[in-house]
Amino acid sequence: MQLENNKALTKGEIKLFHHSMKLNAPLLPMPVIIKTVENISLQLSVTPKTPSKFELDLTYQKFIKALNSNQWEIINARDWKFAPYVFWYDIEKLGAKNEFINKYFNWLKAQHLKSHWRRLIYVYLRDFNYRTEYPSTFKTIANAIKYALKQPELKFGLEIWGNRHNKAGLFIDNFDLSKVTTLFTVEAKSDWSQFSDITGLTGELSISGYADAVGIELLKQLTLNPKKELIEAVKFYHFNDQQLRFTDRRVDVITALLSPWKNNTSFKNDELRKEVKNLLIRHFKDPRMPNNRENGWRFVDEDSLKLFFRWMISESLEQFFSIIDSMALEHQWKYRRAFWKAYDDKKHLDEAWVAFGPEAKFYARRLYGANFSAGELEGGNHSTQSVLIVRIRDLIIVEWSHNGKCRAWKSHDQYCPSTYLPKYYAHALKRASRQIVPTHQQDGISHQQSETYSWQRKLANFIYDETGIRMLDRDFRI
Repeated sequence: MQLENNKALTKGEIKLFHHSMKLNAPLLPMPVIIKTVENISLQLSVTPKTPSKFELDLTYQKFIKALNSNQWEIINARDWKFAPYVFWYDIEKLGAKNEFINKYFNWLKAQHLKSHWRRLIYVYLRDFNYRTEYPSTFKTIANAIKYALKQPELKFGLEIWGNRHNKAGLFIDNFDLSKVTTLFTVEAKSDWSQFSDITGLTGELSISGYADAVGIELLKQLTLNPKKELIEAVKFYHFNDQQLRFTDRRVDVITALLSPWKNNTSFKNDELRKEVKNLLIRHFKDPRMPNNRENGWRFVDEDSLKLFFRWMISESLEQFFSIIDSMALEHQWKYRRAFWKAYDDKKHLDEAWVAFGPEAKFYARRLYGANFSAGELEGGNHSTQSVLIVRIRDLIIVEWSHNGKCRAWKSHDQYCPSTYLPKYYAHALKRASRQIVPTHQQDGISHQQSETYSWQRKLANFIYDETGIRMLDRDFRI
C-alpha cells in the first residue's frame, strides 16, 4: 500500500498501512542490546549529587525548627529530598529522633522515586560508622532499603544495588561484615578495583563509612587469626598506591600488621616479615629516627615498636655486613662479622645503627634504595670505612669495618655517642672510652689474634661484666 502526499486517510487505511509494513531485523545483536540496557540502568542508578554546605545548613535548621515547634508544614518536598544528608549533620542528630525518622520514611514510601532511595543508600554506606552509636536507626534504614529493593516499581534503577546486597550483604540489619570480607579475600582475590566494582564502594564511599568498617573488620580478623592470606588482604585493602586509604586507621593498621609476630611467637615467615617491614618503612619511614617516631609512628604501642626495632636491628646488621663484605679485608672482617652476628642471633642487641663512609653509603643506596636507613661517617681513614654502633642494655659499643679499635661507653659517659644520628665524625667515635681489658694501658680493644679468638673472648667477658649477658666461644666461632 502506498501513501500519497496531502491525501486524507481514514483510520482503517492507516491501520492497514502499519500492519503491512515489514520491519527489518535489529541492526545490533541481542547481547549488545542487553548490555546497552544494563548500562542505561547503571547510569540511572548513579547517586544524585550531594547538596552544598549552604543547602545542608538550611535544610538542617528547618528540620530542627519543625521538630521543636511541631510545625511540619514548613517542610517541603525539596527538604525531604535532602533529609538523608542531614541525619548525622550537626551536634543534635536528627537520625536519633524517632519522630523525624518516622515522618521521613512515611514521605519516602509515598513517593515511589528511585532517586530518593539512592540518596538513602548512599548516606547509609557513607555514614555507616554511626551504626555503633545509633544501631536502631541504622537497623530501620537497612530494613527499609531491603524492602525497596523488592518493590517491582523500583526495580529498574535499584536492581544493581539489589545484586550488590545479594553478593556482599550490604544491608544486613545485624551489620555482620563477614560476607563482604570474604567477598574481598575470595571472590575479588584481595583486588580493590574488582571489589569496588562488585560492591559499588567507589568515590567517597571508598574512603568512608562502610568501606572503613570492612577495613576494621579485616584488621580484627588478622589480629585474631594471623595468616598470610589476611596479611595480604590488609595490605591491598588499606594501602592505595603510596597512600593509606583510611588515614585515621594508621595506628590500627601498623599494630595489626605486626600482630602475627608480636602475639604469636610460633608464626614464622621471613619472606612475609620482610614484605611487611618494607611496606611500613615505605609508608611511615624508619621509626628509629626521632622525626619519623613523632609522625608516622606516633601513638603506636611500645610492644609493637620494640618488635619493629628488633627487625630493624637485623636489617641494619644485614645491610652493614653485605656492604662491608665487599669492601673490607677478608681476614680483618670475617671474625668481627661472626662476633656481632652471634649477639644478634641470640637477640642480645637492643639497638643497632650504622654509619657508612661516602663511597660505602653510595653503594648502599644503590643496593637498597628506599628501604635504606643509615647515618654517614665523615673523616674516616678512607671513603669505604664505616662503623657499627650497637647497644646492649646501657652499654654502647662502636665497631669499625676496617682498621680501628672497638670502643665502649656506658650511656651516661661524657663521650658516649648517640644512636640514630644522620651524621658522625670519626674523631668523635675515638674519644675516651671504657677500659675493655684491665691489663691494657689504653681504652678500647684492638682486633689482634682473631684466629685464636683472643680479642673476641676479652670483649665478650667485658660485655658480661657490664651487662650480665654471657656468650661462649662456640657462639662466635667461624
